[in-house]
Amino acid sequence: MRLEIVPGTAIPSGGWVGSVLCHDIPGADGRPVLRKGHRLDLADAPTLSRVAPEELHLLWLGEDDVDENTAATRLAHAVAGPGVEIHPPTESQARLTAAWRGVARVDSATLAAVNGVEGITVFTIADGAPVEADRTLAGVKITAFGIPGSTLEAAELIATSAPRGSTVTVRRFLPLRVSAVVRQRIDPAARQRFEASLRQRVDWFGGVVVSIEYPEDHTAADGSLLSAAATADLVIVVGVATVDPLESTWRGLLDAGAEVIRRGLPVHPGSSYWLVTVQGVPVIGVASCGMFSRRSALDLLLMRCFAGEPLDAEFLAGLGHGGLLQSEGSWRIPAYDRQVEVEER
Repeated sequence: MRLEIVPGTAIPSGGWVGSVLCHDIPGADGRPVLRKGHRLDLADAPTLSRVAPEELHLLWLGEDDVDENTAATRLAHAVAGPGVEIHPPTESQARLTAAWRGVARVDSATLAAVNGVEGITVFTIADGAPVEADRTLAGVKITAFGIPGSTLEAAELIATSAPRGSTVTVRRFLPLRVSAVVRQRIDPAARQRFEASLRQRVDWFGGVVVSIEYPEDHTAADGSLLSAAATADLVIVVGVATVDPLESTWRGLLDAGAEVIRRGLPVHPGSSYWLVTVQGVPVIGVASCGMFSRRSALDLLLMRCFAGEPLDAEFLAGLGHGGLLQSEGSWRIPAYDRQVEVEER
């Protein structure tokens, strides 16, 4: 690449044809008539003669150099994975959007490595954010008007070598079947609120609530849980004493051969939840307050399950980062959080 300043008096010579303009050229009203990044050609001669700029700041691309729009497009294709749509560059930035509703996955280590290449800028939303179709996920551009081809190739190689296969993806939600077993006695109005809240959450993910049981005693509850695990992909047990190791539901699950994943989560609200698997089906124990919480650990666990990702020890331990689910952390909760009318407790 070569930089050059051409005085206004030399404009009629046409020696600027084929160069890239490094600054806006304003017209009489102050608005740009030619914008920076524009590749000048003979058709621009009348405009340049009319506005008569004092000088032109020009960039000449070498044979192996890549212009900013081409570079942005190439890099966008290297960064984007399944569930990501690529849009043509606007003002030298290629935009990536979600192809469907799901969870945005951003490989932060790969992203940092890509941005470590001189002249490369890729900026994204946070990893794990729930997104709607058409949601903007990332912007991709280079900081100069051109970049050496070898530098761009290095950034592309890093992006396509991500451990997940792609730097930015969107995991589509699965149509899971969800059952709930409620161990707390509640009045009809509270039942209606709880069921509406649960169904709206599950509907948002594209799943279906196949059953909601209200067993009268622990013997009936044990039967309801085993039946639910046999017919659903996910079971939620609501209204249990989650911190009591001798609580009847917990004991019944262990006696039935449940495999314990974790008791207690580094999240608030939801720190006292527990997780087990019964016949390979995840079962989440939710405290009484979780029936009506506007946002809690349950929302994060639901999203993980519907995305087809495991509720494993590494994921659960990592919930502590951002685990205070206050208003500033609401980006972690799907959009149904603003739609469900529930009672704060």
